[in-house]
Amino acid sequence: MTQSFTLSPNERPAYDAAKGQGYVSIANGNEVAFAVAAPPGDYRVTAAVGAGRTTLWAEDRRLVAGPIVVPAGQTREVSFIVNVRNAIMANAEQDATRAPRVGLRGDESGGRNWDDMLTISASGPDKALLALKLEPVQVRRVLLAGDSTVSDQAGSDFASWGQMLPRFVGGEVVVANHARGGETMKSFVTSLRWDKLLSETRAGDIVIIQFGHNDEKKQWQRTYLGADGAYGAYLAAFVAEVRQRGATPVLVTPVARRFFENGKIRNTHEGYDAAVRDTARMLGVPVIDLTALSTSFYEQLGPERSALAFGNRGQDKTHHNAYGAWAMACLAAGELKTLDLGLAIDAPDCAPEPEAFEISAADWPLMRTPEQPKQAAEPVP
Repeated sequence: MTQSFTLSPNERPAYDAAKGQGYVSIANGNEVAFAVAAPPGDYRVTAAVGAGRTTLWAEDRRLVAGPIVVPAGQTREVSFIVNVRNAIMANAEQDATRAPRVGLRGDESGGRNWDDMLTISASGPDKALLALKLEPVQVRRVLLAGDSTVSDQAGSDFASWGQMLPRFVGGEVVVANHARGGETMKSFVTSLRWDKLLSETRAGDIVIIQFGHNDEKKQWQRTYLGADGAYGAYLAAFVAEVRQRGATPVLVTPVARRFFENGKIRNTHEGYDAAVRDTARMLGVPVIDLTALSTSFYEQLGPERSALAFGNRGQDKTHHNAYGAWAMACLAAGELKTLDLGLAIDAPDCAPEPEAFEISAADWPLMRTPEQPKQAAEPVP
């Protein structure tokens, strides 16, 4: 059933569970966030945007449109598709009366990705979101499995390429990001995240898989996977399960860390990127070499300026900020376009100067309260 909402800039009542609608903007935040009760599924959202500069985000800071600049006295409609899910494994055969749940960690339980609402957020100097129309649809899905370099980051200045990907994928397709920080392929299975992703995968969908950052950590003995054996075997098992459902797997080598030696990036994923390429070649699976693409991107910027693409003012060498995440998503989207998967891809210049990046500081919303600690830099193996 189609639902329509007119939003007032003067009255912004908090979300009312009984009414199934209302605002969920954080206190003293820099966004206007409106939520609607919505069961799991995909929704076409048509947003009316008023005069000024406005950027639109869905759920936990997935970039869906913008920045949109509308002349004075005019309005503009933009349309995009949003995936909504919750943590319940509704089709769990082993427990029909009390279904198990995905193992949420950290601040996920208070986030917007796993609730029973569809949240649209407007940021930018004007935040001119005037109206929303929601319509349930069934479309092709691009599902993402991965770690913190892929997952939706909602706090501080950290970002990932997975949450930027919806900006580049158009048409009758929705991006469903199941990635989570700190995940390995083993923990993705044991936390039921992989089961949840597979339960939402249909014939004709695309499943993009990027791990490696945490699988390679020998200090994590329970989930460590060696590049010369178990890592490739897990990749092959993931590929087999995706294909069993009539979907197309795409393997991605881990995005590079920013460690320069004599002006060149040191490959901290050595062996793991090769295992992805070898598995893809052996199984005939499309592959995106994001290790090589990100390495080239950092080296083009150089040791000093490449820090402008990373979180915590460049002190983090693993996790990107909005600029770096946007560039990685653009590079990944460009590769998706060459794979002939039937996707409508908009892949512009993927290496804009940091100073000319289309998302300004005013456009970047915070969806977690500032009092919560910032994400720590990921230790390098």
